[in-house]
Amino acid sequence: MLKITTFTDPMMGLSYESEPFFRKLETHFAGHIEFHTVMAGLVRNVYDFVNPADLAISEAMAIERYLPHLAAIYNAEQSISGMPISMENLDLFSTDRTSSIPLNLAYKTVQQLAPEKADEFLYRLRFATIVEVRPTTKLNELARVAGQVGINEQTFLNAYHLDDVKASLTEDFQRFQQLGIRGLPAYLLEYQGKQVVVNGVLDDRQFFILIAQLTQNNLLPQKPEISQSTVKNLIEKHKLISPIEIQYAFGLASVNDIMPYLNPLLMNGEIKRIEVKDRRKLSSLNYSFFSLYGPYRVL
Repeated sequence: MLKITTFTDPMMGLSYESEPFFRKLETHFAGHIEFHTVMAGLVRNVYDFVNPADLAISEAMAIERYLPHLAAIYNAEQSISGMPISMENLDLFSTDRTSSIPLNLAYKTVQQLAPEKADEFLYRLRFATIVEVRPTTKLNELARVAGQVGINEQTFLNAYHLDDVKASLTEDFQRFQQLGIRGLPAYLLEYQGKQVVVNGVLDDRQFFILIAQLTQNNLLPQKPEISQSTVKNLIEKHKLISPIEIQYAFGLASVNDIMPYLNPLLMNGEIKRIEVKDRRKLSSLNYSFFSLYGPYRVL
């Protein structure tokens, strides 16, 4: 079994854009990879990222001028895989919200309360941050996302402040530091006593090469069968998913190739299509997600 550990932060657009690559690993190495996530705290202090000249004038001005710059960085990252990003009126940081640590702590809270929901929560939190452009450094926003994955909001808020959760996050940070990782995202691949740490975004082809090298070709990708049933199974596993992720998961040439499998599910009401804002006026399919009906549909 190959183990891939991702060191990241819920606010990271680079990790959000990497979701299609992980869907492909998941389906092309079915049953042979364990995926794990470690929080690494991308923005410990937002003032480390602002323009020093603006900060010399005031903290408020520094953040006000930094946010459009951050939005531009997010928007540029869409070129990695095409996952929709359209940042406007970004309000992720303020003079009383100066760190992404709350998002990291929220993930560890859900991991402790309901570990089986942690991956879904992380995806939802990225969706709220990057697609919905909500101020997810606010505690009530984090509780809202927890509610979306079926966790009682008050239960989440109570656990969020527990020392055990804070200690668990500290352990994540210590592991990140012990490996000497300098940038995010980073990946630790482990196989039969061998391991390798890689910094920066890896696409599916780079992962395939790295896995073949690490496993000495013991693990090689196998293209999965595509059918209405296998597409539905993928959406059942990932209750909110983009068509780009489905395209990668089944190794298709374009997102249009998935529609014959999705249209019957849409017509039968088994899934719904969620449109998101398309600032660039690109294909509407590229700017949509698919979701199961049920308690997960409220966005």
